[in-house]
Amino acid sequence: MNNEQLFTTPQKQALLRFVNNMAAAVSPVSMNSDRSSFMTEPRGKSTPVSPDEKPRTRERDVSSDKKTESASESEKKANAFGKTPLHIACTYGQLSMVEDLLKQGNSPVAKTKTGRTPLHEVCVGGHKECLRVLLQHTPEVNIRDRDGQTPAHVAAYHGELGCLKILQDKGANLIAEDFKGRQVGHFAGMMNHKKILQHLFDQGIDLDCRCEMGKTPVHYASQYGALQSLILLLQRDCDITLTDNNGYLGLHHAAKHDKLDCVRFLVKQGTNIEAPQADGKSPSHVAALTGAINVLHWLFEKGADPNKQDYFGNTPGHYASEGGHPECLSCYLYHEGDIENQNIKGDTPLDSAKKAGHPNLMQKALNDEKPCSMCFQKSKKAEWDRLHPPANVERQITTAKSVAYKNPENSHSASNQSDEEREENTKAMPKQIGPTRDLSAEYYGQYLDPNEMFKFKASEEAIRF
Repeated sequence: MNNEQLFTTPQKQALLRFVNNMAAAVSPVSMNSDRSSFMTEPRGKSTPVSPDEKPRTRERDVSSDKKTESASESEKKANAFGKTPLHIACTYGQLSMVEDLLKQGNSPVAKTKTGRTPLHEVCVGGHKECLRVLLQHTPEVNIRDRDGQTPAHVAAYHGELGCLKILQDKGANLIAEDFKGRQVGHFAGMMNHKKILQHLFDQGIDLDCRCEMGKTPVHYASQYGALQSLILLLQRDCDITLTDNNGYLGLHHAAKHDKLDCVRFLVKQGTNIEAPQADGKSPSHVAALTGAINVLHWLFEKGADPNKQDYFGNTPGHYASEGGHPECLSCYLYHEGDIENQNIKGDTPLDSAKKAGHPNLMQKALNDEKPCSMCFQKSKKAEWDRLHPPANVERQITTAKSVAYKNPENSHSASNQSDEEREENTKAMPKQIGPTRDLSAEYYGQYLDPNEMFKFKASEEAIRF
């Protein structure tokens, strides 16, 4: 019978586990020393060992074995996502459990299936005490996950300024880039964490940094509708005229994702309402293509040309038909957009709808079956005003700017007076002799003391701090 047949499969696994543990516990230096002593010493003789040393060595070996076994057991308890008990304890901020697991030998840099370590997980919830304990057991403060993001990226994304400062004190790189070239400032900008942006500005970090797509924090703040971050970035002299690799301004990104507040703010700050990108698309083209009906209606109301063509001859009507957005096409037609406009291929908006595969949907926009809700309300109000004209008295009041009566004598005399006469009459007016009327006099009368009426007076000793 062979030696392999003597052991079953579970026995083999147990034996291999025992050998691996023994190999981890015994260092190469001690094995070499034992081997040399065995070869040099005669058989039957051994080096005398004191009784105190032997138990100490065994205790040290047993404790190390228990430590490695407990660490391997905890790592084997990882869930389907690869999270160990240490990951979960850090996620919920269980400080005592984190300390116990670290004492048992759990690795603070063990990775899940997405490459996240306990350092990443503890920054999600902003558990600062757990983060300090973890940093005492590992110097790898810039460790990356599967996407190349460090714990500083995670802290900035979730708005945990306290964790970011702790990581910075331990040497975290605040300008580290993930695999898409995004820095800490990009994540803080997109998630509207203006305190983190202010901290980065105070540290001298460039807030006009670009990712691999050429987007700055201004672009990300506009894209995600982070208005407060956008205001702070402009207050810190960030450039809103920078374009990304596709020629998109922050206004284009805000129009693409229907972020009306950011569009209003950027236009108010001087961005051209019809600024073209690399292909000549204005914000109205981008809004029509993605179905951003709120931004598209606002741009048309503010004077954007609905028949403006890009470098391919397409109007917002073409892009609304191509994207399958009947409300945008209805808004385009309401603002005097021409349905017969042709691009460089000779296609009208309806031809673009046929090529995109939804001509019936665009036909509903032509038949007012899918109207723009804001244009519909506006036309409804205009029709009501037409059917219910104001009376003559109401029209006169509106014309006179809500003034029901004006004294013709005073207006005539005032209109005939020159500036010099007006100044002389002002100087000749008698000066006010009585006391000026304050707020209490306005409500209680000129000669009525409210403190006397309601007994609000107090002695100086009572009000002295």
